[in-house]
Amino acid sequence: MKNQKVLENYFDSRTYSNQEIEEAISKTKKEFERKIVNVNISLNEFGVYVVTYYFKNKENLLQKFVIKIKQRKNKKQMLLLQEQKYKTQPRNLKSIKKKNNQKQLKEERTKKTREERQKEKVQKRMQKYTGTQYGKYKETKTYRPY
Repeated sequence: MKNQKVLENYFDSRTYSNQEIEEAISKTKKEFERKIVNVNISLNEFGVYVVTYYFKNKENLLQKFVIKIKQRKNKKQMLLLQEQKYKTQPRNLKSIKKKNNQKQLKEERTKKTREERQKEKVQKRMQKYTGTQYGKYKETKTYRPY
């Protein structure tokens, strides 16, 4: 069960009889028909009846299933975090070089100014629509010295 909710009523023993207290208990049970209710009645040191209602949450199979799935997911995430903490250095030199190359590419991307990025965009568009690079001449494959 999840959280248990509690409601307390106080009745003076001089003014209320046992029958009136039982009627009050039955009324509150009718208000909460769909809940499972456990009632505890006690007399405290001041001569007051303390009626406590313990409401239990009903859990159906779907809720239990969802809770178990969430717990498994949390366990997997915790395991992944622990693996990342204690992960050893990569053994392959290729993987190390790849990581270094990726870091260099990221650094190059961040170092470019706004103007350089705009120039690159223009060059890419020119290449896309004309099929040639901007600033290079078309190759004729013929030799003409004069």
